[in-house]
This record gives sequence, structure tokens and C-alpha cells, in this order.
Amino acid sequence: MDVGTSATTEPIRVLHVDDDESFGELARTYLERVDDCLDVTTATSTTTALGALDGHDCVVSDYDMPEQNGIEFLERVRDERPELPFILFTGKGSEEVASDAISAGVTDYLQKEVGTDQYTVLANRIRNAVERRRSERALDEHNRRLQTLISNLPGMVYRCRNEPGWPMEFVGGECEQLTGYPAAALEAGDAVWGEDVIHPDDRDGMWTTVQSAIDTGDPFEVTYRVVTRGGDTKVVWERGRGIRDGDGGVEAIEGFITDVTDQRRRQRRLERTSERFEALFENSPDMVNIHDADGAIVDANQRFCEELGYDRADVVGMRVWDVDTEADPEGVASMEAEMERGDVRRFDAEFERSDGSTFPVEVHLAQLEVGGERQYLAISRDVTERREREAELRRLKRQYETVFENAQDGLFLLEVVGDDDDVEFVYRQLNPAHEAMSGLSAESLVGKTEHEAFHSALGDQTTSHHRRCYERREPVEFEEVFEFPAGDIVVSGTVSPVVVDGEVTHLVGVTRDVTEFKERERALRRERDRLEEFADILSHDLRNPLNVAQGNLELARREVDADHLDTVANAHERMRTLIDDVLALARQDGTVTDLEDVALDRAAKRAWSTVATGDAALAIESEQVVRADEGRLVQLFENLFRNAVEHAPENPDDSVTVRVGDVDGGFYVEDDGFGIPEEERGRVFESGYSTADGGTGLGLTIVSELAAAHGWDVAVTEGTDEGTRIEVTGVEPAE
Repeated sequence: MDVGTSATTEPIRVLHVDDDESFGELARTYLERVDDCLDVTTATSTTTALGALDGHDCVVSDYDMPEQNGIEFLERVRDERPELPFILFTGKGSEEVASDAISAGVTDYLQKEVGTDQYTVLANRIRNAVERRRSERALDEHNRRLQTLISNLPGMVYRCRNEPGWPMEFVGGECEQLTGYPAAALEAGDAVWGEDVIHPDDRDGMWTTVQSAIDTGDPFEVTYRVVTRGGDTKVVWERGRGIRDGDGGVEAIEGFITDVTDQRRRQRRLERTSERFEALFENSPDMVNIHDADGAIVDANQRFCEELGYDRADVVGMRVWDVDTEADPEGVASMEAEMERGDVRRFDAEFERSDGSTFPVEVHLAQLEVGGERQYLAISRDVTERREREAELRRLKRQYETVFENAQDGLFLLEVVGDDDDVEFVYRQLNPAHEAMSGLSAESLVGKTEHEAFHSALGDQTTSHHRRCYERREPVEFEEVFEFPAGDIVVSGTVSPVVVDGEVTHLVGVTRDVTEFKERERALRRERDRLEEFADILSHDLRNPLNVAQGNLELARREVDADHLDTVANAHERMRTLIDDVLALARQDGTVTDLEDVALDRAAKRAWSTVATGDAALAIESEQVVRADEGRLVQLFENLFRNAVEHAPENPDDSVTVRVGDVDGGFYVEDDGFGIPEEERGRVFESGYSTADGGTGLGLTIVSELAAAHGWDVAVTEGTDEGTRIEVTGVEPAE
């Protein structure tokens, strides 16, 4: 047999030690010839050989040598290279030498013979010894690696019998960390895997799954719960397979088990997070899309598709600049290149719908890392309404600024600082009218509290109004004399709260200098008092003589029946009417403040019942209710009715009809008498104007005064039947 034909081709380096140099060379030649893998080095002394052990795979040594015999040399080799194969190739054959060699740990023993066949045998012995040693070394390395692997696995390896309970034959790795039981307890049966470790609710399912895989010869993977020695529940993942014996039966099960409790929790959290994200993505009121680093949209929610008028299949694959009219590839790439994972950018854009219409949006863009690739999440919101509101706010602000700056009344704005226990009012704005009225510049007040600005009783005066407004959360009216730098003036005003989210944030004040008005009012009041005193004197001094005259006239009529006495009676009546009208005018105070809801038909009927109307008729064509002083409204009707009757035709066949009806913004009273010429209508409200014999000329003047006291306007026009119509407008209807 040619040893050189062996499958092992790795060189085998042999150190041959023999004191016979010629025999050594001969042996080297034959050994290398019969096995071309052998590389033989010769040494003639053990001293030389000991220095050359490194780098050799086998030592072949003679027994009888001058320095040391083969056994002594073997012992020295074992001290330095205990694993090195050592073959004793000697001419001295004896059982004693062989026994000593075996005791010393010789690998093989071969006796020298005559002929060359012995070198073939030696070559085989060398190859077998080296290959055996190499196999042992490989097995040791394999076992070392396996042990290292097992010791570093995040779990345990096992071999168990395929029986109910799965009794363990071998357990390695992190058994105690996983289960709380030491490996020895499981191997000894002190704790049984299928009875003490697997969760009771998972045992039957585990057995069924594993047996099904074993029956088909496939490996199995299972996830189940275990109960640790301390009573804790963990989730484990196991992979294993059945190991068959020579007869094809299942000899055992071998596998690996690891703790996946944390992974399972993370997976569940991830699933919940994914579900929430999916719900937010699909149900978000905002438009959401995801695009890749090339700007291609990879996903979009329903809102995005609906707002743009596309199907989802149409949107996927579109570029962001196909949607955003203000975007372009270079700009998108530049912005995204500056972003890092977790960055969020906000910017305004304009989206274009499928029909070509556009709308403004606000975009929030974030970078994501998906499968090792950059993607971008864009959340967009239609801000059309917000832009319109902002434009409206800007317009209102401009209007506010215009009104504020150009208002004739004084205006100021206070900011509320602090809380209820320590609130301050800080000036933020004053208009020119307020500066002119008070003599205080905006520069001297803005940013200061009232106490800081004034340091006087004026601060206390204003603060009291402002605090009441703040506390009541309703407008507060005031009228006081203020000691401004411009002088002492009477200020009338209103402070109103600005409430935002239930909190008073600012106060707005409107002020007016009413000093002159108050002075005129006091003068008018004094004049009215004098006029009323005069009217009382007039009433007393004229009515008494008139009553005497009327009384004597009645006595005279009993004694004398003369037509001229009727003339005297008419004069007396005219004087009485004149006195009543003068008193009515004198006692008008010019304004009406006590307003109430008054039905026009009720006031008209009440007035008609107090006027001597003779054959005249009243027609009321109004159901209107107005805000008025009812007594003065009745008086106004009385004068209008009296005026209509006094100017009626004298022919009894032509009795007058007086109508009350509605006009835009008020009411009218008209008759079907002669009417008033157009050129005379401008004078009818003048004191003393009258077209009737014996008229005082004050009736319509009183009407004008009563209307003005209400803030109404009164005018004369032509009636429907060419009579006279008096229209009263500017009347406030009841709420």
C-alpha cells in the first residue's frame, strides 16, 4: 500500500533522533519516499534534538544512545512537549524496554528489522500518531469553542429524554439565571422541566407541538411561559430537534432555550405603539405623508388624499414638488441635507389639488430612520381659515389703531398685572385726545403703574374705578373732577374689561372732558329754575285775575244777554290756553331718561280721550311698541290731535279724521283737513306760528320740544288726503 495516497496532504514534520548518522539518513530517505507528506529532520544527539522540538509534529527516537537512552529522552520531551507524539524505533527489543516506554507515555513502539518494509510500517505509525493527535487537538478546540459558546449564550442548552416531563440528561449555560434552578438539580431530577418549570397552562400545547415536529423529523421552535424557582413567570423561546438512534427511534431531544420576556414586552409595546401610530396616521385631522430621500411619497393618510383630490394609489410615487408649488428638487434636497434624525422643521407651503386649485398649508417635517434608510414624515395643515383670520385681525388692528389715534374721546389701555391679592394696572397705550385732555404724554405713562405715574390722589381715584371694573368684570361708568397737569377738569368715562379665556387681561377706558358741558348744564338748570319760577308766578298772577274775570263774566251774562260778552268769553279761553302752553314749554327739561316700552295705540287713545275733539274721528293703524317716556308721548299726541282738530274745516258735514300709523323709523299723525302750504311747512314749529283763529302758536313748538327731548326728529309733509302729516322718526323700537 502506498502511504502517499492518503487523503491527508498536510505536511508532517518528523524529528528522527539516532546516534548512527548513516542510519538516520537512510531512514529519512525511505520515509519521505513512501509518504510524500513526511518531512524528516535527523539529529544524532538528544541534546540537539531537544533544541529542535518546536516546529515538529512527531519524534522518532532510537533507544541506545550515548547521552541518554530513548526512555530518558522521552521523559525530557514529555516535560517540554507533553502532547507531542513520540515513537520509540529501536533495535533493542525487549518487553522490559517496551514496558518502560509505555509507562513513560510513549505513543508507539516499533522494533528495527532488516529490510525496507519496516519504513512503510514506520511511516504508517507516524501518520496515525500525528493524525490522532491532530484529531484530539481539533476535538479539544471544538470542545473549547463549544464550551465558550455555551457559556456566552443568553440562555441554556440541554439534552433531555423524549418522555412526559422531559427529564434532563445534560444542562449547560445560564440555567440558574433563567429558571432559578441549578443545572445539577435538573440533571438529577430534583426539578423536572415539564412538571416544575413549564407553566401549567402551556404544558399540553408544548407537548403537542414538539411531538408533531419530531414525527416529521423537523426542528421545532416554541414560545411558552416558565415559572422560576422563586415563583416569577417568564416567557422563553426554545429551538430543538429530536436525536434518533441507530434503529430510527428518538433517542433524545437537544436544543436551546432563552429568556424573551423583555423582547416580548418590547414587542407588545412596539405593537401597541404601531397600532397607535397607525390610528393617528389614518385618523389624523391633519394631512400626513412620508417620502424618501429622493422626494418620492411612499405613504399618505386618507386626509392627505381627500384634501388633494387623489386616490392613495395615485399619491404613492408622486414627488413632493408635484404637490407643493413652492418646492423644487434642489431646495428639498438642500433642506433635508441639513437635517439630522429627530430634527423637526416648520415652514409654510402651498399645496395644489388635482383640479389645479391651491391652498396655503403649514408643514412640520421630521427625519426618520426606516430600515437603515432616511425617510421624512410631513404633517401638513390647511391654514386658509387661519390666514383669513390673521388678515382680518390685521385689518381690525389697523382699524383699531386708526380709531384709537383719531378718536375725539380720550382712550387708554391698561394691562392687568399680578393677581387678585396684588393686582396692578400698567399703562400700555394712550391716544392723542387723552394726552391733549389730561396734559399727560404717552411717553410719561406707558410702562408705569398708576401709582408710579401719579404719586397722588389721582392714582387712587383712577385705581378705584379700575379695580371695580376688574373685580366685577363689567363696565364701570364714572364722572369726577381730576387734577390733571392741564388743570382741574370734569371727566366722564367708562372702563371696560377685556376677558381672555376667563381672565381679565386688560382694561379699556373711554374718557371725555365734560367741564364745559357741566358748566352749561348748571347754567341751563339755573335758567330753567328761573323760568319755572317765572312760570309759577305767571300761573299765579295771571290765573287768579283770569278766574275773577271769568267769574264776573258769568254774573254779567245772568244780567245782560249781549253778543259782545261771547267775545269776552273767547278771549278768556284763549288766555287760558296760552297760559297752559307757556307753562308746558317752561317746564320742559330738555331730556328724557326714564324710558319704557310704550304701545303707540295705547298712548294715542289715552291722548284722544283728554282732547276736545268734537266730531273728529281717530283711526289707529299701528301696533308698534317704542321706547319712550309714556307721559310725554301722550302729551305729544295731545298737541298733535289738538292741532289737527283746531285746523279742521268748520262745516260740520266735513268732520276731520285723524290717523296714527307707522313710517320707517317711527310713526306719523295726519289729518284730512286743509293741509299746510309747502312754503309754510318750515315755520310750523316756530313759537307763535298758527293758522287758526285764536291759536297760541305753541302747540307744534311743544311737539318739537317733546320729540327733541327723546332724541327724535319731527317733520311736516302732505297727508294722504291732501291734509297735514306730522312724521316723528329716529324712534327706538322696543326690544
